Amino acid sequence: MALQDSSDPPEDPQPGWSVHDRDPAASTKTPDVGPYGLVLTGLQDPADPLPGPSGPKPRSPKCTGASKRRRVGDQNWFRTTSSPGPSTLPFSEVYEVGEEIGEGGFGTVYEGILKCTREQVAIKMITKRDLDNQYILIPGCPEPLFAEVALNLLLNQPPVSPYIVHMLDWFEEKDRYILILEHPQPCKDLQRFVISNILRMNESMASDLIYQAVLGAKHCFDRGVFHRDIKLNNFLINTTTNQVKLIDFGCGDLIKSSYFGDFKGACRPPEYYIALKYEAGPTTVWSLGIMMCRMLCRRQPFDNLEEMMHGMLTFNSRISKECQDLINRCLTCDPTKRATIEEILQHEWFQRGRMSRVLQESGSVP
Repeated sequence: MALQDSSDPPEDPQPGWSVHDRDPAASTKTPDVGPYGLVLTGLQDPADPLPGPSGPKPRSPKCTGASKRRRVGDQNWFRTTSSPGPSTLPFSEVYEVGEEIGEGGFGTVYEGILKCTREQVAIKMITKRDLDNQYILIPGCPEPLFAEVALNLLLNQPPVSPYIVHMLDWFEEKDRYILILEHPQPCKDLQRFVISNILRMNESMASDLIYQAVLGAKHCFDRGVFHRDIKLNNFLINTTTNQVKLIDFGCGDLIKSSYFGDFKGACRPPEYYIALKYEAGPTTVWSLGIMMCRMLCRRQPFDNLEEMMHGMLTFNSRISKECQDLINRCLTCDPTKRATIEEILQHEWFQRGRMSRVLQESGSVP
């Protein structure tokens, strides 16, 4: 589920800018403090007298530790396995809920405001019905947690990634879970961005966006998380900075040796159709390959299952040989021969795109 308008074009269920240096280790670097404010616990100063008949009048929650200037983008205050939550505060006292900005099979997302600072967040509400099997046990937590919460806690373990939309806090109510998420502004999902910039989308531009997407996927693997639903409209792009962030872990799971049976995400790899069996790494790479093809070739790579099974890829002559090679390596039918995430990050196409952009910025290329 993307944070997008309900009128946005749907993601098909089947088949230039420099933001950071091209460093495969960038997914482990600490990002800059973000623009939003958040207090995870203790919104009221313990020294404040409680309101009562003879005490002060009730007032809006106060942000304790204001002198420490806690910020939503400050990863030191993210919920992690060392402070897993949920928040003990009443949700309605802390946040205001705004307009709906996204809806899917795993919940509804709204604009939100942190009352004590009037700063923006995204609020994801998930009803508890049909969640009997969606609880997992993670290291550091004494009992199983709702899966999407647990995966977000793992992703929040420092150092955090600038290529992930992180969970800031969460609440549990009788009938629902409520996740408080970062809300980059201004932003749109990557599918809408690509469509609106279709005439400007060259390989240099695309390589910057895709590289960030791969770093987001790599951070998931570094934390033991399988997203399982990598696609264009599960990435947000800040339209001012062009920074790309992965969202929505509703289809996710812990990384295991393999998976059998039902597939929750959008891009099923060929091995799933052969044996109903798939693995996290090759499936993620397959999904990234589908995403690259949709962004650069402006279409799905395969018209039918037969083409997928035989790896029958065709490219327009305007697509560079390096880009074709990377897409082919990601969409290799045999998962044991598919590229790894590390191999994607080291591929020459990204270096070619970087050099092309440097030449353009220097004026050497018209």
